[in-house]
Amino acid sequence: MFKSEINDFLNYIYIEKKYSSNTLRAYKKDLNDFFNFVNKNSLSHWNEIKKKHVHEYLYFLSIKKLNSKTISRKLASVKSFFNFLIKKNILENNIVKSIPSPKVDKKLPIFLNQDQISLLLKLPNSSSFDELRNNLILEIFYSTGVRISELVKIKIKHITLSDNSISILGKGNKKRIVIIGNYAKKKLEDYLNYSRLKNAEYLFQKLRKSKNDYLSERSVFNIVKKYTSKVTRNEQISPHALRHTFATHLLNNGADLMSVKELLGHKDLSSTQIYTHVNISELKKSFRKAHPHAKKY
Repeated sequence: MFKSEINDFLNYIYIEKKYSSNTLRAYKKDLNDFFNFVNKNSLSHWNEIKKKHVHEYLYFLSIKKLNSKTISRKLASVKSFFNFLIKKNILENNIVKSIPSPKVDKKLPIFLNQDQISLLLKLPNSSSFDELRNNLILEIFYSTGVRISELVKIKIKHITLSDNSISILGKGNKKRIVIIGNYAKKKLEDYLNYSRLKNAEYLFQKLRKSKNDYLSERSVFNIVKKYTSKVTRNEQISPHALRHTFATHLLNNGADLMSVKELLGHKDLSSTQIYTHVNISELKKSFRKAHPHAKKY
């Protein structure tokens, strides 16, 4: 039961919505988990799925100790799927639509301070090709704020050094332009002059047997962790934390929120506004440290 419609939905979001393969896998897992659960009730038709089944599923997820963010995402996947069924005239009503998502506590983004990022970018010493590449990976993360899925797919032809820009293929296959500063430009020039990249398609190409293939996200993740572990004991620092660092440092130095939104490739301003809370947090620290009336009696 349900497998045919799930496959139709996955094809729809991949072909028409142009969702990434990572998003596709997440939807597939969420929907399979849900329908494996409701199938225990021996349901044979879509109309037999009621609100009580969804509530039972959410309770089941909660007793499995899943956090609110994960449960909210799984419910959102089911809601999207039911909207698809209505669009295809398989269902008349979306019984999931009115079910509220669990409240998710927003965590402040984790980022490196200026001293930490300065030290990080000095660690790969550029004495070998791998070190030169690793230094550039760190620089591009910090200088552009790209996602790891975007970084690995950068093609050399999408880099315009004369214009200090890189064309990025982001979420939903949406294109945007990111700006690079002179630090990143110089490192790009040095790296691209390497003879091993003569026939490469991707900026961070696998240079062994697999032709025209890029470094995996796992490989890039491990590269970043190798160096960040030397500048902070915070184990949560990851490539995405460098994206947070990019946005936080821009705002701390006077960039406006709308510009940061565009540079990050956020669809909604609300996604970018989380960084304003970081600024407020830093302001509070400065206030408590410097203002006479902020100190204890």
